[in-house]
Amino acid sequence: MAEVKRRYHAPVRTEQAAQTRRRILQAAADAFAQRGWAGTTIAGVAREAGVTAQAVHLSVGAKPALLISAIQHAVAGDQPDIPLIDREPFRHAYAAGADVQQRAAAFAAGTSQVYQRAGRLFLVLAHTASLDPELAALWDGARSARLQDCQRLLDLTGRRSRPLRDRLTDLLFVQSGPGVHADLVGDRHWSSDAYQCWLAGTVETLLACQENASPSGPAAKAPAD
Repeated sequence: MAEVKRRYHAPVRTEQAAQTRRRILQAAADAFAQRGWAGTTIAGVAREAGVTAQAVHLSVGAKPALLISAIQHAVAGDQPDIPLIDREPFRHAYAAGADVQQRAAAFAAGTSQVYQRAGRLFLVLAHTASLDPELAALWDGARSARLQDCQRLLDLTGRRSRPLRDRLTDLLFVQSGPGVHADLVGDRHWSSDAYQCWLAGTVETLLACQENASPSGPAAKAPAD
């Protein structure tokens, strides 16, 4: 009977642990976004989450693990195994049969949504990647994956010579980076809608560029991240 009772209560304990972890990760995300790496402490995150510092260590880990998990949760939520490009609205950007305008709009919408949730966290990660091998691996992996996604998006919109494809990939990678989002939305106080509209137009220009045209205009003049 005792074994049956433990099985009955196990799902409750599991859900309570999951809820506690979500509170910790949300508190960590808020702390890192508002106070950066140096201003965020395990004790402060624990206080905001309503748990002990020991609970933070047991549920997530030390400070590097806390930042990594906060980013992953902010980006992927409770479904970390589903790639972003397989979710809405990114899925429409890579869908068969979509035209350039549809791909650009979907890509811009997805990018804006991700940066609304985790843009500041990516900047913290960029500034602290040199402090820890796991942080460096996450930053390098995120950049590599985003570069591949940019290249794939361009490959879906026509064949180009290798030099032009590489140049357009680089431009798309830079223009859609978290640094540009921070510059426009954070420093210049653009609204999310304004940023998304600008990015959609910029991406459309790059996707439409073929061998007889050169990327120019706002797409070539935006600041790098």
